[in-house]
Amino acid sequence: MISIDNITININTPLPVSDDLLKTQSPIIVRDELTNMLRIISKDSRFVGQTIIIPSECEQYGFIEGEFDLPTMLYFLADMLE
Repeated sequence: MISIDNITININTPLPVSDDLLKTQSPIIVRDELTNMLRIISKDSRFVGQTIIIPSECEQYGFIEGEFDLPTMLYFLADMLE
């Protein structure tokens, strides 16, 4: 089960990203940024040993029920987005 308390992940951006900026960005650029961010977070040592539990209700979204390694799952999601 995921239990994360008081965690901050800083990603170097020139300016704070607002919703208005995201609305003007190409969907491809936003997807690429999300993909890169997921890969960066998946390599964070604070997530080593963390797992995520996917309940059976998520099968309707294409996920199989079970307990999975969190960093591996984040990297897998990045691969799916790419």
